[in-house]
Formats: sequence, structure tokens, C-alpha cells
Amino acid sequence: MTTIVLADRSNIIRYGLRSLLDSYSDFRIVAEATGAWETIQTISQHKPNVLILDWGMARRGGMEVLRRVRMRSPGTQVILFSLDWKESQFLDTDESMDVELLYCESIGDEVVRVIREGNARPPCLIALTPPVSVPRRRLERFAALAAQ
Repeated sequence: MTTIVLADRSNIIRYGLRSLLDSYSDFRIVAEATGAWETIQTISQHKPNVLILDWGMARRGGMEVLRRVRMRSPGTQVILFSLDWKESQFLDTDESMDVELLYCESIGDEVVRVIREGNARPPCLIALTPPVSVPRRRLERFAALAAQ
């Protein structure tokens, strides 16, 4: 059983993710959080297999939430997500070394795929976009960073 914590300010987003993940018998949502500090406390208490974290929440405080989650529960797989690929443009060079950027057409499908692949990868930032809208230079930049 894969235990999951959902962290997003929006009730609607958390409800949608919960509805999707509840349809899988091997996933169990153990808690939800609506803010950065609450996320850190929830991770410390539950030590879930997976944290699905709103990119905007992670970005506050220079990725401090992500650092604290890693310290308090190093075995927790972190999946960051953004419903707007433009937000991923704020991933700076230092952060891009620690975060895998994935563009997709369906956040739900991609989240399930990443959970199933397991914790053998760095934290992922999944950004929702139709592939044709992603600037080619942006993809080439991240491909070059990933190759280093």
C-alpha cells in the first residue's frame, strides 16, 4: 500500500487528486495539508511514501518546504505539480539540478505513472501543458541540464 499526503491550498485541487487516487486500491491518502508549515508537520507525523505538493507552495521561501520535507522524511517521494507550464519557467538553475521537469497533457495520468515508478528518481515537477505550447528552447535547456 502506497501512503500519500496531498498538499495544496485549493480544496478543489485536493478533492480532484483525492478522487483520482482513491480509485486505485493500492494508494491510500493518509492526510492533506493546506499550507507550507502544515505540510512539514504532516510529513513529520505520517512519513508517507509520497508527497504530492503544489509547486506554488514549494516555491515560497526558496524551496524551504522541499528541503525540510527531505530532512524530516528522506524516504518520501516528492511530486511537485503545476497546472500551468508557465510557472515552471521559474525553476532556476540551482533548483533544476535537484528537480526533474516533466511536461504532460494530463496531471492525473502523469502523477500515477510517477508514483508507480517509485522513489528511484529526484523530486519531479509535473507541469500541465499541451506539448505544442512548450517553447523548444526551454525543452533543450532542460535536456542539456539533465545530460550533465
